[in-house]
Amino acid sequence: MIFTRFTDRSRESVEAALEEARMLGHDSLGDEDLFLGILRVDRGVACEALCSLGITLEGARQESEAMLSGALASIGISLEDVSREAGETFDMRIPNNRRIPLSPLAKKALVEARKEMRRGGDDYLGTEHVMLGILRNQDGTAVRMLARMGVSPEMLEDRLFESSAREAP
Repeated sequence: MIFTRFTDRSRESVEAALEEARMLGHDSLGDEDLFLGILRVDRGVACEALCSLGITLEGARQESEAMLSGALASIGISLEDVSREAGETFDMRIPNNRRIPLSPLAKKALVEARKEMRRGGDDYLGTEHVMLGILRNQDGTAVRMLARMGVSPEMLEDRLFESSAREAP
């Protein structure tokens, strides 16, 4: 991935997103992983905006798991039963030596992040741009997670602009 113009924080958040995807057993890095990566780095404009709305890494992870559990339940699979039956051997983690590609939604979010950077006249790509890129996909997993946690894209976008006005790259 080319990190041209990424701030240290936004670069760290994408790297953290890869670790989240590995830990959660995702076969590709999704927009929800980018969202979790921003929270995991625990610094930057986007994290500040999310935290001001009561969004935490642990809460977002729980919401991701709840959504996965619900999706599996809709096809008759209980994640709890699978986990319980497998016991300590249950591990969804992707091995470190396996490459994890970007999902179409994550690619789109990063393309949109660049557009947001240009639209704002910025010469750097910060976590706020990545989060705005994520928000541009109303059907994305991250936007659905936020909605389930009581945060609308408009609400978060307002907080992002407030936070970015207070902080430089």
